[in-house]
Amino acid sequence: MIWKMKVNIFLGHKLIIFISLILLGSSLSFGETIKLELSEKKFGVSQVPVELVFPQNPIKKPFPLIILQHGSSRDAGFVSNGIVQTDVQMRNLSKAALNNGFAVAIIDAFYQKKLKANQKTKFPDAQVYAKQVASYFSKKPELDPNNFFYTGFSYGGHAALMLMDDLKFGDNKKWAGIVSLEPPCNIFHEQRDFITPILVLKGGESHYEPKPCKTMIDLYVSKGTDAELIIFPNSNHFFSHNGKIVKGVAFNGCGDNPVLIGMSKNLRFLDGSQANPKIVRKKCFTKTGGSGKSREDLKLAIDSSIKFFKSKLN
Repeated sequence: MIWKMKVNIFLGHKLIIFISLILLGSSLSFGETIKLELSEKKFGVSQVPVELVFPQNPIKKPFPLIILQHGSSRDAGFVSNGIVQTDVQMRNLSKAALNNGFAVAIIDAFYQKKLKANQKTKFPDAQVYAKQVASYFSKKPELDPNNFFYTGFSYGGHAALMLMDDLKFGDNKKWAGIVSLEPPCNIFHEQRDFITPILVLKGGESHYEPKPCKTMIDLYVSKGTDAELIIFPNSNHFFSHNGKIVKGVAFNGCGDNPVLIGMSKNLRFLDGSQANPKIVRKKCFTKTGGSGKSREDLKLAIDSSIKFFKSKLN
């Protein structure tokens, strides 16, 4: 970081903005950290910081924007100035996006919430934050709301799938595309012809098994959705080849009989049997986790993501 300044402004949300020059990858990029006061049912109104960074060489103008959501572990630490934290997957993807001419907005959904990686039932609904962030940025003239993308890893990947229920933001804009890296696909929205393309990236050896993701994508494609699943056969949850199953907490049960969320928010299992949140927690959470972070296939996953984003530009 070269310099920063702090200003307070009020535009419907209370904002605190840190403007800085950020070194991401090999290029110097101009960015700002914005603290938005966002609303979500578990935490009510809370400060959610977002790191907005512009590329040195834009792919087009106004800038297309990729909004990124970390997983349950923000293991990459701080992005720039000691406010926004993210994980290795989203840090590396943001670097690649900037190098390919996209602006990025990195959300820290856990900011000041004192959450641990194993407290999954307490996590905020990150897709709710994403819609509000997209709506706010859609008013920035330097950004193109017709080319807003959303992506996330693990917990963030789950948020990307949950976003499929309502794919509009701001002034009736729709997402240009969604990329979900290593999500649990044990619960997903009932199949219909979604208006936004989706790409799901999975490790074949992940403790979040790919089978329900294949079920989901097949159902979506059958209804006309532009949906694709890429599986890296030798990869675990972190796109690594040195993976092991360990003790932990994961939403990775129900792989053979995933939960569908209906149009009216009702829950049922794929076989037609009824479900409710209590049953889902009992049947679909397990005491397993994944380890191994050599990440041999992470670059391939990121390259696939960038290729998708470029192909879906309007």
